[in-house]
Amino acid sequence: MKPYYQDDAVTIYHGDSTDYLRESPDCSVDCVITDPPYADRTHAMAKTNKGKGHGTPAISFQSFSKDNLTVALAECGRASRRWVISTLDYVHAVSLDVAPPNGLRSLRVGVWVKTNPMPQISADRPGQGWEAISFLHRADVKPRWNGGGRSGVWIHSVVQNEGHPTVKPLSMVCDWVHLFTDLGDSILDPFMGSGTTLRAAKDLGRKAIGIEIEERYCEIAAKRMAQEVLPLEAS
Repeated sequence: MKPYYQDDAVTIYHGDSTDYLRESPDCSVDCVITDPPYADRTHAMAKTNKGKGHGTPAISFQSFSKDNLTVALAECGRASRRWVISTLDYVHAVSLDVAPPNGLRSLRVGVWVKTNPMPQISADRPGQGWEAISFLHRADVKPRWNGGGRSGVWIHSVVQNEGHPTVKPLSMVCDWVHLFTDLGDSILDPFMGSGTTLRAAKDLGRKAIGIEIEERYCEIAAKRMAQEVLPLEAS
């Protein structure tokens, strides 16, 4: 692929991550941090509560089946030297904890607790106020991280009005970059979206590669990367 955007720290590709991952050499990056599509049911039930669009689907891109996800994460694991960290539909997270993708171990299912979750529009059941995080690691390498004995729970508000329906909090992803990588490491995000993983990597002195199939999100990410590095501690 020809880069859509490139600077000293970040490279963005516009295209199908399946093609990129298939051609990636083994152990070509230090870590994968990503947010792939969720299951059909989750996509269908994600509604907007804004203005005239109230109650309409909030997510337009294609959902992932368990098989889609398993294949993609196995390729991520082959390309990564250590961790594959992914926000996931809780159904997928539990399934992969029981039967991890080939070449990977499931070490923990974490959770992002939302301080301002989307209300349940139907009002006939509790709203979904959290998302699962899957912490996978290459099965042939001893795991390590920079977090000591801390838990896998993150409490952050939902990001809104950023041009993408499933943006993850930058502060949360920065924490993952700090905990699971080292200064100068390389990070891959094959489902880049608006570029939060890349922004976190750049701000914390890491290198990053992002792939995104929808060009409008590549453009948003490229504009975010063109900003100066934010004043965060590179650690």
